[in-house]
Amino acid sequence: MRHVPAPVFSLLCLLAAACQAMPPGGSSTRAAAATSGAGLNAVPNCASGLSATLSDGLRVGYRGSDPNDPDRCLLDWSGHSYPLYFGLWSTGPDKPMSEAAREAFRTALTGPVGTEATFDTQGAKLWKRVTVTHVANDTVDVAGGPRSAVELRVVRHDAEGRADVRAETLYAIDRATGVMLRCESVTPMADGEVTKTTSWQIGTIGQAG
Repeated sequence: MRHVPAPVFSLLCLLAAACQAMPPGGSSTRAAAATSGAGLNAVPNCASGLSATLSDGLRVGYRGSDPNDPDRCLLDWSGHSYPLYFGLWSTGPDKPMSEAAREAFRTALTGPVGTEATFDTQGAKLWKRVTVTHVANDTVDVAGGPRSAVELRVVRHDAEGRADVRAETLYAIDRATGVMLRCESVTPMADGEVTKTTSWQIGTIGQAG
């Protein structure tokens, strides 16, 4: 597994998409949900008042949701603001997320493992259909403690229908806060193996100081 320097995330995950550590986000209820394969009880509100440090040292601030769009979460890093729908998906600075896309992410986040939903992209030349799947319930190590997470797989499918042309990304979403804990790009290799490139990995997260 390769790790990409955190600032490169704006090109990989955005287009794909002294910090106090919080206690591990695994209450008995969340742990039971992860074991049973359940999705989130509800799509969480955008994280607000939190600060995270990525494994590469990049500091990220969470400023809640856009006043005009509760699904549009506002994050800050490297002196810039980045809007991410549901804290993980970018449509560009001025382009709203379609209702079909919102419904697909809501369905995958709240459905049990195996839940899949699709939507068509708007204005993209290379990609047409996007598939969002709740593939697993996982734990992600943050500051030495496990945090329960929902893992989504997002696949962009070729606009011309070529099966071997696709872009796949895995997102681990914290059950406790809704924050994206990890983002990985998945690349199929000629020998049948796959390579995962980590472009976002939270090391610590806590209240903003």
